[in-house]
Amino acid sequence: MTSTPTTQTPMRRSGVLTASVAALWVVLAGPAYWLSGKLGLEGLTYSALMCWLPGCLLFFAIPFFEFANNKAYAFLVGSGLRMFVVLVATIVLQEFRADLGLKEFLSWLVAFYSVTLLVETLLIVKSPEANTIGKSATSSL
Repeated sequence: MTSTPTTQTPMRRSGVLTASVAALWVVLAGPAYWLSGKLGLEGLTYSALMCWLPGCLLFFAIPFFEFANNKAYAFLVGSGLRMFVVLVATIVLQEFRADLGLKEFLSWLVAFYSVTLLVETLLIVKSPEANTIGKSATSSL
């Protein structure tokens, strides 16, 4: 007996990503405060928001674009979007808050970037509506 997979809604995917980011923030809040005090918590929060936003944007954009039918393209678009948002936000943040350095901000950014990329990738790879990676290539032949 096989059951048909249920479609993951953008809201559900965003909820999983949000829960993951919130859990990681809670886990890292102690070390961030211990290393840098309030500046560490501020940098931790900026890092979390910078990495959470592009994932949610991708999940809501997938249904509107052709790349929704190909997991590789969805992953590539998601990675590019995440990199662009994080790069621009980091440049802007460093312009206004130069006091947020490696231990206050950048180290937490690496942690959030890695975890949110992992969660986003797992949600894309396991999505039932994106199971046409081989079908789209063979149907055009």
